[in-house]
Amino acid sequence: MQAGHPDGDTLERFFSGELTDEEDRVLERHVFTCPSCEGRLIELLPASRGNAGGHRTVIRRIVAEQPAARRRSDLEAERAAAAALWKELQGQERRQDRVRNDRACQTWGLFELLLEESRQTLPQEPRQAENLIRLALEVAEHLDAGFYGSGTVEAARVKAWTHLGNTLRVLADFRQAEQAFQTAESHLSRSWLDPVDEAMILEFRGAMRRAQGRHREALELVDEAIALYREVNEPHHHGRALMVKGLTLQYHGEPEAAAECFRTSLFLLDGTREPRLLVAGQCNLVGCLHDSGRPAEAALLIPEAKALIAQVGRRSDLLRLSWVEAKISVALGQWAAAERTFQSIREGFVADGLAFDASLVSLDLAALYTRQGKAAEARRLAAEMLPVFRSRDVPREALAALIVFQQAAEMEQLTLGLVEEVAAYLERARTDSSLRFREGVT
Repeated sequence: MQAGHPDGDTLERFFSGELTDEEDRVLERHVFTCPSCEGRLIELLPASRGNAGGHRTVIRRIVAEQPAARRRSDLEAERAAAAALWKELQGQERRQDRVRNDRACQTWGLFELLLEESRQTLPQEPRQAENLIRLALEVAEHLDAGFYGSGTVEAARVKAWTHLGNTLRVLADFRQAEQAFQTAESHLSRSWLDPVDEAMILEFRGAMRRAQGRHREALELVDEAIALYREVNEPHHHGRALMVKGLTLQYHGEPEAAAECFRTSLFLLDGTREPRLLVAGQCNLVGCLHDSGRPAEAALLIPEAKALIAQVGRRSDLLRLSWVEAKISVALGQWAAAERTFQSIREGFVADGLAFDASLVSLDLAALYTRQGKAAEARRLAAEMLPVFRSRDVPREALAALIVFQQAAEMEQLTLGLVEEVAAYLERARTDSSLRFREGVT
């Protein structure tokens, strides 16, 4: 096959099945990213060729999409029926069996709805999101390939397994998440080879590597995803992948580079598709600017971030933004305001049962007291912390670190260095409960 755009002879050989598998894949990828060549391919596809070359993935895509366009009213009907069907399914205990045995449930419309419900649910209720995506996967496994096209069905399975892997990543089940991504890749090889699907696997796998602390691998995977999103002109997905890259750089201790990722992502994200990503991006940008030693610049962005949270955010978003705001107040010398905000945030996290976050805010407050020489206040704070966290599901090593902190406060030997050491350990122990206290600090 010649480099660049395929000539007419190459396209004819594609239809006749004379190209090698590697040549097929190169042509398929090119057609996905070149509208003019896709148009040429469609022009060369008379109705009679649909069956003759139906085993080719690009033809499956084209043939599947053309009837789909003609069946647009059917798809809208499926979506309307899916909404009513989902209301019915929500009240049933054996939903998997119903989907498995009832053809009325085996529709693209229901699959699409469940995928979106799972995606929306994931940030707050990951277990519920897992149940939803497994139900979507059941639907995908029973879609009629004769009706939808085998490429369409395989693409649905790619999406379902990819989102299941991401959900398991959020639940910190990395072994099963990796297996889900591998299964998604196997379906990808039998689907349309859509670059967006391939990029999403890379993006979500990169997010998992970040959660595993394998930051360099994460960056390599996300950069591959970004390149694919650029190739097919998907700015929203590009912006979302930049969010993953920014978080990875932030966790890797590169706040300035992370800030640039978040800043760029805000220009690319489509707020109508995933509005809470805008909230996360703005809040992360504020945090990275603070961590980069630019607190005044970070403070200027707080009003815009609060306005976004008021529109589409949640109480937890405001708590976390206020946490950063308090740190900025410390950096700007506004210690009284920082103290009040830290106390309020701490109470909010305790009320929500977020022990790690509450302990980290408490340590920020203790650091402020230590800076001001307020030993009595630090001692009282330490005494209040342990009874609360002993009643929560906090790992033994985390409690051991807090006991070291409390004992130092009681003996009026608390130093800023010790507070930072305990805070650094707790931040790491959040994702690795087996980490021992003194091993958790570099």
